Amino acid sequence: MIHPPFFIVGCARTGTTLLRTMLNQHSQVAIPLESLFIIDYLRGDPRTPREVFLKLILKEYEFHEWNIPFTERDFDGCSSAREFVDRAHELYLRHFAKTIWGQKTPRFVRYAPLLKRHYPGAKFIHVMRDPRAVASSLIRSNVHKSNAYFAARRWLRDVRAGIAIQQKYSTDAFSVRYEDLVASPETWLRQICEFLQIDFEPALLAYHEKGTAEYGRYYARIHAKLNEAPDPGRIEAWRSHLTARQIALIESICGDTMRETGYALDYQEHHVSGLYTGWLRTQRIEGLGSQIVHNAITRRGYLTSFLRRKLALSLFLDTLREVNY
Repeated sequence: MIHPPFFIVGCARTGTTLLRTMLNQHSQVAIPLESLFIIDYLRGDPRTPREVFLKLILKEYEFHEWNIPFTERDFDGCSSAREFVDRAHELYLRHFAKTIWGQKTPRFVRYAPLLKRHYPGAKFIHVMRDPRAVASSLIRSNVHKSNAYFAARRWLRDVRAGIAIQQKYSTDAFSVRYEDLVASPETWLRQICEFLQIDFEPALLAYHEKGTAEYGRYYARIHAKLNEAPDPGRIEAWRSHLTARQIALIESICGDTMRETGYALDYQEHHVSGLYTGWLRTQRIEGLGSQIVHNAITRRGYLTSFLRRKLALSLFLDTLREVNY
């Protein structure tokens, strides 16, 4: 039986990388590093010539980060976007002598119908985390350079998308909170393995022994905590990083969904200045500039690959509509 793929999705900084690293220790499972290009390939014009996909896929920077060299011959017989994506994962599986591929690209939470259309048997694992912890991480991250307003909006958008996945594809969707996974990793990993129809293996709990060994320098810095065992004591570390005003703003935006997903609010009433929100909206422009500079310094090839793909597949305007998040 050919095992369908699965997708670990959610808002950024919710623990999707932690779960990916845990599951990657399984003897059957191989999950590459983030692969945003997949969505562009699958939503592009189906009439796109094979030569365009071949030229793009051989130059995709994210494949460079997979650390597996691909050649033109590796894609012999591929013509559609789905076939190119499948072949890349087949080669990844072969490299690690495994049989089931997954994807851990958080933003895929927004594209479940597209993924289901191409992979009808696909399963989704939606990882959630307290929006205040997510915002704290997004604000302090050199990669995201966000602020409390946009971090909260992003959390709300992506968590609502994850809830929609659970409602629409109930038998093929599983939800786990980061806090629960960290507090009781074996309990939740056993449930996830049952959901994926694979046997639980103790190696999943020892993920930190390998830690960031498979990551290049760029990701190793970002995910340094993977070298340590789960620490429930850090679950509310956000309290030492956020101001009361930031917390109030986040709760004013996310409050209803926080209650729905089991997160208690600090404040019952929120008085957030419109001037403060307006300032944060303006500040985001500076954050976007910092993101571009950061990528230009640390992942120069990624920006080049990103622009090449967007232009070749006529998706540049779609990307501009999503840029704030």
